Amino acid sequence: MTCSLVFTPLHSTMGALLIGVLISGALWGISAIQTYFYFSTFRHQDTLQLKLLVVFISVLDTAHQIMLSHSIYMYLVSGFGDVKYLGVVTWSMITMVLLSALIAVTIQLFMCWRIWILSKNNVYWTVPIVAIVLASFAVTTVYFEKCWSLRTWSKLESLSKISRAVNGLNFGGDIAISFAMVYLLRNFKPGIESTDALINRLMGFCLKTGLLTTICAILSLISISIWPNTFIYITFYCVLARLYTNSFLATLNAREQLRKFSRPAGSSLPSNNDIQWARDLGISSDHTETLDCSNSGTQKVETYVHSDIEMNSHGKDNVFTLY
Repeated sequence: MTCSLVFTPLHSTMGALLIGVLISGALWGISAIQTYFYFSTFRHQDTLQLKLLVVFISVLDTAHQIMLSHSIYMYLVSGFGDVKYLGVVTWSMITMVLLSALIAVTIQLFMCWRIWILSKNNVYWTVPIVAIVLASFAVTTVYFEKCWSLRTWSKLESLSKISRAVNGLNFGGDIAISFAMVYLLRNFKPGIESTDALINRLMGFCLKTGLLTTICAILSLISISIWPNTFIYITFYCVLARLYTNSFLATLNAREQLRKFSRPAGSSLPSNNDIQWARDLGISSDHTETLDCSNSGTQKVETYVHSDIEMNSHGKDNVFTLY
């Protein structure tokens, strides 16, 4: 006589969680490459503050992936055959929620800082978006605290409204940041074809990076509303933090390509000198440089420059570019 174990189908629960962990792992690999590229390219150019921020985000991102990997291992390996254990929320899964919130609030506040500079310190642009970002973090912290005390998936159903609020606020914050960045950049167009093309690239880049996190937050919100008893929403929530990290790093690493794009044809200026970013705390200017060319003598190149952020340290201007 044979004895067979009968399990509840796990496609929409542990299967969905496994998919989220795998996608998140792949995106972690991309973020690791981007981090390596950042320090290889900008370690001598960016300020210590910005480099420490990149390290902080990378550490959180790695810890987030470790928590996800630990959770799926506990469910599918250590707890294999224990059906009751599948109903328990692991400590690492709950910790992942807090790490996601820390990654999101750090990067979104960084984007708010950029909006503050772009808007020339306009509180009407910045304060409402900061309020949304901080509200999202506060609600997520409340969710984390309640999850820690409940510790079972069945009990977490009572927190579905809070979970929807978290995803809704993430979605609202991303939309507001993307709209503000594109609108403010659009106002910097001077009517010069080459400069307008550069700003169009900046606008497109802001839209693409913001769109990824926005779509992911929307899908998480929709899935928890339609399929509240599955882990499909967790699939998107796992990936959301990784998309924030990659968008942040892509924003920093894209500067070199944008510099090359904006460099006049035939210019031999080094990349870190051909565009003076972040002059006068974000005030744009028509920057005119004089180039000494061996064949043509003196060549005047007018480059419209959007300035982002300038930081001073010990009396010296340490400039880093956000685009």
